[in-house]
Parts: sequence; structure tokens; C-alpha cells
Amino acid sequence: MPNDTNRNALVEAGCAFWFNDNEHGRSPFPNEIQPEVKRGAEKEYLMWLANLTEKDRQEVTDDEMVSVFERFLFAEGLKLVGKDDPELSLTLHYPLMPRVGDLVKDETRGESRVIERRLEVKNKKPFMVVVLRVAESGESWQTEFMLPN
Repeated sequence: MPNDTNRNALVEAGCAFWFNDNEHGRSPFPNEIQPEVKRGAEKEYLMWLANLTEKDRQEVTDDEMVSVFERFLFAEGLKLVGKDDPELSLTLHYPLMPRVGDLVKDETRGESRVIERRLEVKNKKPFMVVVLRVAESGESWQTEFMLPN
């Protein structure tokens, strides 16, 4: 179980990772909501820690604690965004997927820009459909990615 210094370090490191662009990907959190997301996630995380039993405290791993904090971070972001911004909501649900406006290099079609994303369910499996427009010709095309359940 971490002490206060380690707890704060975990919160700071988690926020630094997800609030800034890095080699892993771009931040899904707009700058204007980051302070409120951090406050809310930290509050929920500290409540979670306070509710652990002594046995839980001995058994919980650092990776589990990071995972819990990240869940609170994204939940807070989704609470703030709500249904007001469906595109940002998709980004928060799937932060590593292509976003509207992204350029994609397709082997066959060349450079294309993402113009739309949407969720679909096929055979009870969720997919993200990504619609793109070829930069050179203006032709539209789409691809899809199976999402985790």
C-alpha cells in the first residue's frame, strides 16, 4: 500500500501521461477539463484507497492501483463531457483510435483524412467505423475496427 508521497506520485504520473502527448499517443483530454478531471479522479481514488480492507491493502499491486486510477480519470472525463460532445466521448472511450481530422496513410489509396467515426454492433460485437476521404481524389471510403467488449 503506498504512502502519501507514492499516492501523489501515482496521481501526478497518471495525469502527466494522459494529459500530454507522448510516444504512446495524443492526450484524449482537452486542456480546459484537465484540472477538474484530475480533482475528481483523485477524490474518487482516495475514497477507493480508504475503503480497502487491511488484507486488500497488502495484496493490491502497483499495476492494479494505476489501473484503478486510470478508470477514475476516464470516468471523470466522461462525466464532464456527457452527451454534449459525442466525438470527444468516443475519444475518451477509445483514446488510441484514429480521430476526426487525423491523416492516415493507406497503402492502396494514399493519404486520407478521417471525416467521421461511429460505433456499430455486428453479430453482438462492437466496431468503430471510420470514414475517410482520400486527399488527392476526394473519394470517401471506410474501414472498421473491432472493439473490446
